[in-house]
Amino acid sequence: MGPGIQERRAKARGRRPKSLREAFRALFSLDAPPRTKAVAFAVGVFVAFTPTYGLHTVTVILFSWLFRLPFSIVLLGSLVNNPWTFFPIYGASYVVGRWLLSFFPSCYTPMPFGVLAHQLKSFSWNDWLAKAPGLLLREGLPFVVGSLVLGVVAAVFSYFLVLWLLSIKGRGETQDGRGKDGDENSQGAG
Repeated sequence: MGPGIQERRAKARGRRPKSLREAFRALFSLDAPPRTKAVAFAVGVFVAFTPTYGLHTVTVILFSWLFRLPFSIVLLGSLVNNPWTFFPIYGASYVVGRWLLSFFPSCYTPMPFGVLAHQLKSFSWNDWLAKAPGLLLREGLPFVVGSLVLGVVAAVFSYFLVLWLLSIKGRGETQDGRGKDGDENSQGAG
């Protein structure tokens, strides 16, 4: 690795990225094979879909340590779940879980949305304490199932997307005349 690259990396470490694109570039320029980067991002996306909201950072730390993945890339993948995507992700998870569990009527019989909404609206404060936990446990099963299924689907999709993006980036660097190290004439005169 040449001195110019080391200087640029040292400068990049010392400042905050100005844009999301720059953050992605900095994270994906880590020294790791493309498949490791793609797996790390996919694991983060899976974590984003898990129903453990509020514990995602702890889950990211655990998964990056357990699978020996770059923490920053797993964390970036988990940021798929953010204030703008929270309701679409968890709403879709609940609907998909209800639909999947409707094929197993012995485990779960879906309550019509109208009845569910009416029950929730008609709860008094005492009802919330007495009846809501049972209702939430009953309706929590589709949420958990949907979250895990959509998490796997989104993780597989993001794995191939990131791998594809990294291959495009790799091809662009080799077409620019840059070698593996990023130095021009990396084969060097020797």
